[in-house]
Amino acid sequence: MTKIITIAREYGSGGRLIAQKTAELLDLVYYDNQIIDLAAQELGFDIRTIRKAAEEKSSGFLYTMSGGSFQMPLNDQVFATQSKIIRHLASCDSCIIVNGCADYILEDFDQVLKVFIHAPIQSRARRVKEDYKEPQAGNNVLKYVKSRDKKRENYYNYYTTNKWGNLKNFDLTINSDLGIDECAHIIAELYKKL
Repeated sequence: MTKIITIAREYGSGGRLIAQKTAELLDLVYYDNQIIDLAAQELGFDIRTIRKAAEEKSSGFLYTMSGGSFQMPLNDQVFATQSKIIRHLASCDSCIIVNGCADYILEDFDQVLKVFIHAPIQSRARRVKEDYKEPQAGNNVLKYVKSRDKKRENYYNYYTTNKWGNLKNFDLTINSDLGIDECAHIIAELYKKL
């Protein structure tokens, strides 16, 4: 039976780094942007187009006619395809999946450790500016970090019946200010107890 860790995170919290370190500690396969790339392949679209669609909720009224039948908006197609890919990966091999909705997508799977990584806004802004060197952040890094979180919240709340960042959705919420390595060790130890 597979054992899965899902990682959701606030923007700039270092969640991706923590997931990578945890994967190394546990010798697990790590999936992040590969899920979007696989969705792009399956849908036959450019990766940049799919990555943009994977961050935004559907407008709900962009259904189109294609070959005499209705076709879902691209955002909805991307979510459905990512969900299918995540469920397939989780059923095939123990792994870590970094995806904001993976906790919801795998809610009917046994042996899933659902983790939410957070940190104070000042810490996240510092990480975005100094570590990520995010050029899109511009001069107002705090505003940029908040806007990225808002996008994640809107997307999650649109595609799931849960509320983004609600602690009850997760087995573990952890403040990355404890340290990237420390967080990875805590998650790894909990995983071993599944």
